[in-house]
Amino acid sequence: MTPTIAYQINRLLRGSVPFAVTMLLALLSVVPTGINGFDIVTPAFVSISVFYWSIHRPYLMSAPLVFLLGIFSDFLTGAPLGLSSLMLLAVHGIALSQRRIFIGKSFLLTWWGYFLVAFVIAMLSWIVACLYSLTFIPLMPVMTQFILSLLVFPFFAWGFGMLQNNLLRHT
Repeated sequence: MTPTIAYQINRLLRGSVPFAVTMLLALLSVVPTGINGFDIVTPAFVSISVFYWSIHRPYLMSAPLVFLLGIFSDFLTGAPLGLSSLMLLAVHGIALSQRRIFIGKSFLLTWWGYFLVAFVIAMLSWIVACLYSLTFIPLMPVMTQFILSLLVFPFFAWGFGMLQNNLLRHT
């Protein structure tokens, strides 16, 4: 028996939730908040989302989608085109390759994994940005973004977990 059109559309829409949420987070990362200094450094919302969904629903957060998210992020932030894609693909690849370690384990282990991945990606992106601009860029904004990302990770992981349990249960 073939599924109905409504069922197929429903499944497609549910399956696009991780990508759509990550696109919204990319937009959120560039929205002016009026908080002094926050417009310069925001948490790496897209990186958090890619890390989470690459572990928990890798078939809904594929490498081509991660690449598109990176290009979209670069256009929004004015970063060198491809830098975010490269970094997000690295996050995706690491999360995917270590997925067995995180699935079914304590949240603290996942948070520790994100800590390690985010630190490596922050340093790597700082080095690439320095090489791209042929000057030393201050490290403090990169470290501030890294720390902010670590602090908000549990809240986003909880929200993504709620989405996964309530909306993506049958995809």
